[in-house]
Amino acid sequence: MTQIRMIAIFMIMLSFSLYSVIPAFAEEPAEGWERLSDMPEVRSEMKSVAIEEKIYAMGGLNNREQATNTVFILDTKDDSWHTGTPMPVSLHHAGAATYENKIYVVGGYLDGWIPTDSLLIYDLETDAWSKGQDMPTPRGALTAQFVDGKLYAIGGYNKSSLDKNETYDPATDSWESKSGLPTPREHLASAVIDDKLYTIGGRTGQNNLHAAEMYDYQSDTWTVLEPLPTARSGLTASVLGGAIFVFGGEGLSGTFEENEAYLPGEGWLEQTPMPISRHGLASSTVGDSIYLIGGGIAPGSSYSAITEKYHNTAIPEFGVAALFVMAISIVAVITLSKSRLTAMRQ
Repeated sequence: MTQIRMIAIFMIMLSFSLYSVIPAFAEEPAEGWERLSDMPEVRSEMKSVAIEEKIYAMGGLNNREQATNTVFILDTKDDSWHTGTPMPVSLHHAGAATYENKIYVVGGYLDGWIPTDSLLIYDLETDAWSKGQDMPTPRGALTAQFVDGKLYAIGGYNKSSLDKNETYDPATDSWESKSGLPTPREHLASAVIDDKLYTIGGRTGQNNLHAAEMYDYQSDTWTVLEPLPTARSGLTASVLGGAIFVFGGEGLSGTFEENEAYLPGEGWLEQTPMPISRHGLASSTVGDSIYLIGGGIAPGSSYSAITEKYHNTAIPEFGVAALFVMAISIVAVITLSKSRLTAMRQ
């Protein structure tokens, strides 16, 4: 039986070798960019969220550097834009997240760069906006995410860069302060994987940061991670295939085209750069693609209506080829076992 075992082990190893190098067959390339229809108006420093196959891009600065209350909706099924119900307040540099078919827009700046503590809630079922309990700390250039049914508003700026981590419970319409950011900062990005909240990049004053930190809401503690390879602020981040993809940003000398992915437990991986570098853009994931919307091509006051789709299936799945070889392995082992038993009986 030694030979049979050796053959079985070899075939199984071959199967897993194919698993590591041959991704599942797909109609689209493993990684790539596609230009889509422009947003109806130019914007920068807005936020977006995805609900099912639609992306809601909200607020931001227009090309007159005015705060806006517009909501533009991208239907990813046919690459078409529509106008949604406007927010009750014009805002830019806000935070936004979605939970149970509602959109939560928190903080940001009013016209005149006045930081606000407002919480605006949009209900898809009623197509109406309402106000929630005000956030304890007025601020703009913050980031926001839902984790385990609660909204976390983190970082931002109000006279100085902040370490604030305040959480909102929709069930009680109330706020609570949590453990602050290890690195106070503004214009940062964030993402959530497996109920862990990751904060990435940002700046204090004019100094871009490499900061990458993970928050565990269960223990209310932070862990400092491997630094972001390219220090940048005004960036955006979205999750795809278990990795956090971090796009764009600005510095004193220009905007960034960088696309760097963080895979928890493994670290940072360089990916194909953005076709058009920009900052103050929004991003949301639908299906197996990330959609990047708006943002400024030049640092500071700059705006665009650019919409791009980034597709990545480079992390291989257990592909058809591997399954095929595994099936052959099983059949081969069974056949060899029967032949061996027959020979032993004769």
